Amino acid sequence: MSAKPMSFKKLTLSTAILASLGLGAAQSNAAEIEFFGTAKVKPTYYSNFDFDNQKEDGITLNEGGVVSGNGAHTRAETRLGWKAVGDDWSVKMITESDQILTKDNVDRSFYTTAEKNGLPNAGGEFGIERAELLYSLAPAVQLQAGWDLRYLDLQSGGLLYGDDHPFVGLRGKSNNTSYEVLYIPINNAVKTGSSEAGDWRVYSAKVSQKIADWTLSPILAYSDNVDRYADVTYFGLEGFGKIGGANLSFEVIGADGTVGERDLSSAAAYAGIELPVNDSFSPYVAVRYTQGDSDATDNKVEGFNGITDIGRFSGLMGMDGNILGENLSTGYGATLYAYSPERTGGAGVQGYGGIGNGASGINPGSQILAFGTKGALASVAPNLSYKAQLFMIWFDETGNLVNAKNPGQKVDDYAGTTVDLQLKYAFNLNFSMDYILSTFVPGDGIQDQTNSNDSAYVNTLSMNWTY
Repeated sequence: MSAKPMSFKKLTLSTAILASLGLGAAQSNAAEIEFFGTAKVKPTYYSNFDFDNQKEDGITLNEGGVVSGNGAHTRAETRLGWKAVGDDWSVKMITESDQILTKDNVDRSFYTTAEKNGLPNAGGEFGIERAELLYSLAPAVQLQAGWDLRYLDLQSGGLLYGDDHPFVGLRGKSNNTSYEVLYIPINNAVKTGSSEAGDWRVYSAKVSQKIADWTLSPILAYSDNVDRYADVTYFGLEGFGKIGGANLSFEVIGADGTVGERDLSSAAAYAGIELPVNDSFSPYVAVRYTQGDSDATDNKVEGFNGITDIGRFSGLMGMDGNILGENLSTGYGATLYAYSPERTGGAGVQGYGGIGNGASGINPGSQILAFGTKGALASVAPNLSYKAQLFMIWFDETGNLVNAKNPGQKVDDYAGTTVDLQLKYAFNLNFSMDYILSTFVPGDGIQDQTNSNDSAYVNTLSMNWTY
């Protein structure tokens, strides 16, 4: 989910070279070629992802693969990209190898066997991680296809969708109005018995209207989730802008439809305000809400499932590498990138979305109150910056949660507190390092479920090359 580098080496080649690369038919105009890349090496230590230091943690999952929920690993994300741009078209592709470093995947591949030590084959070969193919049909109509990053609400709370699934669509801009329409085949399974079994398709439309210092965006999405027997319509509004010296953002999302034979009705919301005081102090306050399900046995599904919860990379509250955005399957039930406890209640149980289509429709939902600040620390060292934040987290509904500490009693609604600190030092435009210390202190709501009360930690040092 990393952003595109800011600096690129640019080359201009003739049409003949373009044709030889297969990037397009011969035209009278030359095209601009960009080559760029990033390389990140991340020594990381996880501690007590099950909130119990008296026993060995099970496995968890991050972007590089399967790791221990209590131990050290080194992840490497290496990308090489190129982009060709003409007068009315562009082609961008990024190859990536993202893995937990071991001798097997950096020195050789074990394709001769399907798995090793119970783990699937994970050779170090590059594949095309992202592709973006664009053609301008008219001044305000651009055809787009590929599998690059697309999102519906990343600039606010990230409650509904953001990821790099395949897509085909149109987008454009005219004066202060822009739009994007997408068809996203999230899952196109090949199964016997039905041509659509296992499929999941999303159709989305978003219009953004700039009014003075504000941008307001109605959002509509239809999720045809054949794999979960779910038909869901999402509708809502996102907004961000300024009032005086303050930056504000918000979103409200509703979900309506059916999941199997059950009726679905749920909602989610976010609001945040940031007040930049000076370069070193820019505090914010934000609230984030996802509705929970109160009764798993009734004929209603009320737990909110986004198409993918992308809280980890969202506006004010996002931090790439904080503990709440990791895969916390025990106690809290959030999966990778998500801030909501979307898998609590069983992966896919009455569910209709989430990363990997694994969210639960009977999840407890959450209410998060966040405080944070960020800025430069030039008085300490040039090019040093920071971000610090604290989340207080409550379960929205606890009727479906099981109390292991005091069987038969209601689970407390306070899930816990997370604290994140990120320090970053930019040596130059091409190299930086950052360190994240992040902890999840379990509240009574998690202690009731796990019968343990040990804090979970993430320590990550990231060395980042960009060119």
